[in-house]
Amino acid sequence: MRNGAVLALVVAACHHLALPEGLFLALGVLIILETDLGGGVLAGRERIIGTLLGLLAVVIAAGVLGGLSSALGVFLGLTLVRLFGFAAGLTSGFVVGGHMVAGSLMNHGDAWWHYVFWRMVMTILGVIIGVLVSRHIYSQRSSSAWQASCDGWLLDLACLLERLPDSPEPEEAFAALRERRNGLRRRLPQLAAERTLIHGQPDEAVLRAQQQLQHGSTVMSAARDLGLLLKEAAPAAWVPPGLVPRLLDDGRTRIEALVQGRDAPDAVADLGRCRDLLSAALPESTAAPQGDRTQLLIASRLLLLADALIRLPRSPQPPGRPEAGR
Repeated sequence: MRNGAVLALVVAACHHLALPEGLFLALGVLIILETDLGGGVLAGRERIIGTLLGLLAVVIAAGVLGGLSSALGVFLGLTLVRLFGFAAGLTSGFVVGGHMVAGSLMNHGDAWWHYVFWRMVMTILGVIIGVLVSRHIYSQRSSSAWQASCDGWLLDLACLLERLPDSPEPEEAFAALRERRNGLRRRLPQLAAERTLIHGQPDEAVLRAQQQLQHGSTVMSAARDLGLLLKEAAPAAWVPPGLVPRLLDDGRTRIEALVQGRDAPDAVADLGRCRDLLSAALPESTAAPQGDRTQLLIASRLLLLADALIRLPRSPQPPGRPEAGR
């Protein structure tokens, strides 16, 4: 409803004011509004840079050929746009540049300058209007959507920790979690672009997101290895009795509390005690017969898991929710 209302007003204004190439003003607004604020900023950047590169390619192609052949001009212009787009690191903006080349040299002949100039102006103006609307009118924020996806990923990881010792096929579950983690990583640039637009620079939300992915990935990798190792051999006698299920239960409690915006100090303290107990027992195991490679790998993954769970930051609380206790 927001997008439809804004686009209707933009198209009506362009028609009423008889703006040249006003269609591209509406398209500039739409590319910002069809996603969240962070994704819209990145898409708008691609569109503006692609438009400018297309303008540069048209000027070069028209200057080199002097209007002798529109087909050769389009070929040269498209080639230049692809090269410029590759150099600028564009992922989709070169398509807009290609439209600039084909639309000007093939459809407007000697009057190409009028078309490319007003298309550039309307595109930039449309992106600016779209950013203002997306930021101030029913804004869809990357930060809230990203955090909700990350919390869901962490909760599923906590559930997998709980049933890790008895899970028959943990590798499939970990593969699904790994794919979701990769999706969260791919969306980090949107989050950074949004926070930079709002605050002038990436703030603590971007740093917290990076830390959640870093330590959450460590928990996931350590738990995956631990599940496979425990199927090969049970923990050696030098491992404190009950330490593995105790650590996994503390990890589940810790992650669930972090997602709710709590620190879970009791779970953190117990994780620290488990880590200290295992660290104290580990040097003795290196000289013992039981301290073979598999047992050392189990111990290393337990230590890695405990450390990552302790370092994992908590999720931000939604506005208006009272501060949670233990």
